[in-house]
Amino acid sequence: MVTDVGRVVEFETGLRWRVLFPELEHVAASGYLRDLAASDCSAGTLRSYAYDLLRWFRFLHGRWTPWDRAERIDVREFVEWLRETPVQQRVRRRPDVPAPGSVNPLTGKTSLGTMYAARTINHQLSVLFGFYEWACAADLGPLVNPVPAQRTRSAGRVAAHHNPMEDFVIHQRARYRQKTPHPTWRAIPDDAADALFGALRSHRDRALVSFWLSSGVRASELLGLRHGGDLDAGAKTITVVSKGSRLRETVPASVDSFVWLALYLQEGPPVEHGGPVWWTRQGTPRPLTYHAARAVLQRANASLGTNWTLHDLRHTAAARLLADPAFTLFDVQTILRHASISTTQIYTQPRLEDLVAKVLEHHARPRPARPVIEPTYDESMVRELLGLPA
Repeated sequence: MVTDVGRVVEFETGLRWRVLFPELEHVAASGYLRDLAASDCSAGTLRSYAYDLLRWFRFLHGRWTPWDRAERIDVREFVEWLRETPVQQRVRRRPDVPAPGSVNPLTGKTSLGTMYAARTINHQLSVLFGFYEWACAADLGPLVNPVPAQRTRSAGRVAAHHNPMEDFVIHQRARYRQKTPHPTWRAIPDDAADALFGALRSHRDRALVSFWLSSGVRASELLGLRHGGDLDAGAKTITVVSKGSRLRETVPASVDSFVWLALYLQEGPPVEHGGPVWWTRQGTPRPLTYHAARAVLQRANASLGTNWTLHDLRHTAAARLLADPAFTLFDVQTILRHASISTTQIYTQPRLEDLVAKVLEHHARPRPARPVIEPTYDESMVRELLGLPA
């Protein structure tokens, strides 16, 4: 039985995210998270790892097992628990939220399932493996890491001496690792994108969606724009902090995006050098967060009966760029700022709706007529010349 003891707390000074378990700061978890912070991991990564550690500590607490006495069998039963236990946040959904695992009839997209996804379980195992590796090196935990390591069939470190021009290939899954589906993508059709844009309620929302559709930047990257250097209306570019590298990179955007931005700025949001570009519209202005931006899209989805996500807008931008013969695959990789070209190649896969249209067109096309012998030729002589039966 897994209890609700412990929690993850955000601090303003020092280590930003910490695990309190049961009520005091977990020294080992903080040491590991502090090590990650010193390795230049983002605050979002630290928060995610903290919650993964808390889930593991709660599981062990229900088994009366200290974290530094965990064994391989505990990891196995933890994976079994993750595979069989529903996610409580999805079970306690609002009445207007679609049932987990249901398919939206308009978009064809499946909502998140009730159980933990395979990628979530694999991420959990990766976090625990790193945590115990750090604990072993610091002489805090067991002598042997209880979490199986991810290894290839060949000896040595994963991806050692990897050729950067080739895809990463894991030849063998580590024990307890789940099979993950092949990565897919979903762009919003043009007519659906127009309907989504028409359902937005303000110039701010239209400017946001227009930038996402034209530049392909991630949702959090666009929300991080600041006045005084991130916007260049003359060059039609924006400068964002990339999610992975956290480098400031310039990305082109459409003219329409800057027009909607100008209309939004005329409404009077706070504008100060170095301050956020995007603000809330109700009550006292506050910087627009990711969850607030997602709520904007959810309101539009509710009016249309769809379930598009913010990341679908990035997929749509990639699909539109790749559909233009003026752009090469490397051009799109540069705009999307993918570290590997193999990630950009995912967007070259045909979409199901495109294949359906092609198949229907194929079956509707009349069959070509069979070749016949021209009436002006003697049929018997032609057959004898070609060696055909009479």
